[in-house]
Amino acid sequence: MKILLVDDDEVLVERLTSDLVAQNYVVDTTTDGLMGWEYAQAAPYDLIVLDIDLPGLDGLSLCLRLRQTGYSGAILLLTGRSSSTDKVTGLNAGADDYLVKPYTLAELTARLRALLRRPTAVSSPILSWGRLQLDPNSGLVTVNGETVVLSPKEYGLLELLLRHPDRIFSNTVLLERLWSADDTPGEETIRTHIKRLRRKLKQAGVDNPIENVYSMGYRLRPAPSPASATAAPEADQARAEAARAAAIAAFDQFRPVVGDRLAALRRAATGLNTPPLAEDVLAAARAAAHKLAGSLGLFGFAEGSHLARQVEDWLQQPKVAQGADFVALVDQLEAQLGIEPAPRPKPRSTPLPLVPVVPQPGPPQPSAPRQRVLAIDDDPLILAQLQHLLPPWGLDVTPLNDPRQTWAALESNPPDLVLLDLEMPHLSGVALCRQLRQRERWQTLPILFLTACRDPAAVYELYQAGADDYLPKPILEPELVNRLFQRLERGRLLQTLAGTDPLTGLANRRKGTIEIDLLLHLAHRHCQPLSLVLLHLSPEPTLSEEADGNGIKDWMAALAAVLPTLTRRGDAIARWGAQEVLIAALAPAWDCPYRALGPPLAQGMPRLPSRPGHPTLQLGVATCPTDGHTLDRLYHEAAHRLTPLPQAASRD
Repeated sequence: MKILLVDDDEVLVERLTSDLVAQNYVVDTTTDGLMGWEYAQAAPYDLIVLDIDLPGLDGLSLCLRLRQTGYSGAILLLTGRSSSTDKVTGLNAGADDYLVKPYTLAELTARLRALLRRPTAVSSPILSWGRLQLDPNSGLVTVNGETVVLSPKEYGLLELLLRHPDRIFSNTVLLERLWSADDTPGEETIRTHIKRLRRKLKQAGVDNPIENVYSMGYRLRPAPSPASATAAPEADQARAEAARAAAIAAFDQFRPVVGDRLAALRRAATGLNTPPLAEDVLAAARAAAHKLAGSLGLFGFAEGSHLARQVEDWLQQPKVAQGADFVALVDQLEAQLGIEPAPRPKPRSTPLPLVPVVPQPGPPQPSAPRQRVLAIDDDPLILAQLQHLLPPWGLDVTPLNDPRQTWAALESNPPDLVLLDLEMPHLSGVALCRQLRQRERWQTLPILFLTACRDPAAVYELYQAGADDYLPKPILEPELVNRLFQRLERGRLLQTLAGTDPLTGLANRRKGTIEIDLLLHLAHRHCQPLSLVLLHLSPEPTLSEEADGNGIKDWMAALAAVLPTLTRRGDAIARWGAQEVLIAALAPAWDCPYRALGPPLAQGMPRLPSRPGHPTLQLGVATCPTDGHTLDRLYHEAAHRLTPLPQAASRD
């Protein structure tokens, strides 16, 4: 079980962490409310312990924010306030329990254990699998009444699987759930602990309760019982039939498109009778084979996809003397696609699925936020099947068949992940990936390539361009879904925790948005004013000035050094763009930001030429609630009111 402890009492944090770790809990700690929010967004926690009086963001506001954004785990509030009004306020904010200081460590840990027991059925807090039992209260694991000695991580792994018997856990999720944020083990660590846990359970008489799901992770096998021996094959058959029906239905929609591609291959096969093969016929056949190799696997035609790959390989260097081999491959491919996709039956022990897997957990619950995937591919079959496969897993797909429309798609519906094809008309996937990485806003966006290319040099080029991962076609659903979730989870963690702008050391736009939104929430709740100050270097640099951008970089770095001296602890400061900084101050200390910030900036900033056409520092201010209630509205008002600061701009 994983716990987040947010308290600015370092002695309490150290003592409580030591005690909880000794009881096999995984504990993350922070002393700041804003960082507590970031940790809670970055990783799943079974329980969060909050002190009410926290710097940055108080515990009540953080508790309310967590509940509003769908956190469903237990929350325990710690406070020195003992009045009934304070307790009611805490419980109304979404807390499950309330503990008043001073308290003993024994009482606190007992409250934590009670909260962690709540999701389990009241009639049976003990977790069982056949003869195997795990008692969360005592921390004991037994088989037929005999104790099995496990390490803390082995115990945590077994408890997690027993609590969620129907869920598949990827290596990434297991690392997040069982290790604290300060630890950075590799995925090999998971395999080692699984192997040791299996060995210890087998020695105790439990034969391998943990199942490997190919390319996806680990889950608990169905518990052994007389009924399960017959029920399991029936369930497997039902799932296989459902998956097969879904694949056939999706494939039937695109039989005309597939027929056109097969016709292109047949024209090339016929053209071999009268060499040389026309260049347009050869190009059309290459494109058709490439697209068939990439898309057929998603429809259950694994063998057809391999045949299309062989056809594509032959077309790269066609040899008329070996034309009979090419014709034979085309014949086999047509035979494969002329029938319904019927995967070969496989025994239960075979880990590789040959048909798309129907998502067992079903569509996500409303509390689980859906995530957006931008899929850029010139093959309509790939795009259509992605739209068919991914939504049941909580992934909404935006299809795009023209890479030139990428920027408009990014702005209109910002994605959580981008899927790129390697070879596309107008703009290659590698070139587009480089362009994305050059834009500050998209530098941490997860990017995966879907490609039929396996050349090591080409794969190296993908990573050099900034790709996070690649999937070689043909692509099967389990591997695709697993890779997507791994990258989404890892990307979310990195983007949330690494929220610092590398040049200035200020919060970046992503982290700044979180901090300013939290301050806006506090302003609304406590009926206090909030000032949003926009500092902008204008006009934009010309091309010649961009070539020598040290002046602008020096200005941004100097601004970052000056601003903390002009603001208070708890004010949010973020680099908003290449030449912009935002400041958000709740109940601001200054009456007029122009007078308060202008002279100090003039003293602390590098010299800015005042000649016409050279950059000047501008400042705009908007106030909540007078000018708006949202960050977007306040930003636009501040931008509309930008006025030069003569003190900062006139220094020569």
